[in-house]
Amino acid sequence: MPAHRRLLFMRGSFKIFTWLGIPVYVHWTLVLLYLLGIMSGEGPSFWRLLEITGIIVVLFGCVLLHEYGHVLAARRYGIDTQDIILSPIGGVARMKHLPEKPIQELVVAIAGPLVNVLIAAGLYVAVRCIFSVDQQKLFHDYLRQHLKLDEAELVLYSGFTEFEQVALFYLAGVVSVNIVLTFFNLIPAFPMDGGRIFRALLAVRIGQLRATRAAVFLGQGIAALFVGISLWNSNISLAIIGLFIFILARVENRCVKLNAVLSRFKAADLVRSSFTRLFTGDWMQTPIYHIQEGAERHFLVFDAQDHLVGTLEEDCILKAFKSREYTAPVARYMRTQVQVVSAQAGLTHVYHLIRNQGVRLVAVAQRGELIGVIDEARLEQFLKKYI
Repeated sequence: MPAHRRLLFMRGSFKIFTWLGIPVYVHWTLVLLYLLGIMSGEGPSFWRLLEITGIIVVLFGCVLLHEYGHVLAARRYGIDTQDIILSPIGGVARMKHLPEKPIQELVVAIAGPLVNVLIAAGLYVAVRCIFSVDQQKLFHDYLRQHLKLDEAELVLYSGFTEFEQVALFYLAGVVSVNIVLTFFNLIPAFPMDGGRIFRALLAVRIGQLRATRAAVFLGQGIAALFVGISLWNSNISLAIIGLFIFILARVENRCVKLNAVLSRFKAADLVRSSFTRLFTGDWMQTPIYHIQEGAERHFLVFDAQDHLVGTLEEDCILKAFKSREYTAPVARYMRTQVQVVSAQAGLTHVYHLIRNQGVRLVAVAQRGELIGVIDEARLEQFLKKYI
């Protein structure tokens, strides 16, 4: 997921480790789910703790490997991943930008479920190679129970040790988890993997923007179906998943529209040619006056030779105002870092500077000469017009 798409639950996450250069975060609600699992049933105990820990480790271990499947496939196309977040509703690998071509998105989307297929198939083959025929039969019984394919009571063979039965039970559990993850993620409910595969195939024929609209429409329809089924069966977890899919599909659609708009324009299309020039020797009284009377909140600063040397931002001006340092020179409060872009630079780059890097004011130059500025207010006004 692109970096500018900050998920709200990121704020409640904490880092647990870094693997392959990618930090992995866990949302606090996953810890809450763990504690609720321990407290459920007959109450907390050592064996209950061990059981719930095993379930959580297996389930989210498989989810994490699934996300790394996406990550490694994306790296093939030069797409970096910012981080991975694990929550009760699954995992999210936040990529810094979307794959550029439909075939790339197809490969990246398929890679996650493919990891789960490989885990399930690998463990199944290992059972067939290592265990006896009777042990394999017990494994299949456990697998059918995990997948809810067999409602009958399991017949445990007295010839097996307790360790063998527990080992086969958990192996069957891991295989079933990966089977469920594979089929669940392949549901064509955008932005799940199945929905992304559907969009990638559709984008080959009708383009990404129209394909996204179709995928979002289908995804939100499936999400509404999930909510309806959950209300019918009193299954709150399915309703949460449905709402999650519905909201993310809408966010994804807006991001694709945003990328499409940004790619059509350049910095020259947004530049504001009329702007106030401040000099290092000016008193802070000047920008304080301008910020009180005008629409400008941030200013470019020049030296005595009219060279661009810095920016003066609103927070620094307010600091001088609160300190009543009206006669202090602008040089004392200015910041020396200035972002200058070409008038022909893509608006995507300008958006990244302002929204992701926190640049307050971008200077725009053409053939080495300053022609204007772009600030967040200008960018916001532009986006409201086109999105």
